[in-house]
Amino acid sequence: MTETTTTPQIGTLDRAGLRRVLATLCLTEITSWGILYYAFPVLSVAISRESGWSASVIVAAFSISQLVAALVGIPVGRILDAGGPRTVMTAGSVLAVPSLLLVAWAPTLPWFYAGWVLAGAAMGAVLYPP
Repeated sequence: MTETTTTPQIGTLDRAGLRRVLATLCLTEITSWGILYYAFPVLSVAISRESGWSASVIVAAFSISQLVAALVGIPVGRILDAGGPRTVMTAGSVLAVPSLLLVAWAPTLPWFYAGWVLAGAAMGAVLYPP
């Protein structure tokens, strides 16, 4: 019988490291879902009241973001297959910040829609596809 040993590969993590990665991923996913997706129904009434825009116009902007997220999911899937989720999710998280700032500070309805289009692209990069 020969004794075999395995040498750890560069970039591998022990169990504690994998747990930290998993905990970080869980925290970032919960935060992403909460901020990009679930905050909208909570804030839509206040957005309508403060901006004077109708609820249907505001919901249409969010609906467009969902369409954009679906369309972005196609190339995101290809990128994920080729290289994994790290770059895609990082880029999506970075894009989420200015998109939500634009949504929050939109002076006009076209800017509000532009913010939701960008937020949709961010959702496609951080929510379901990855």
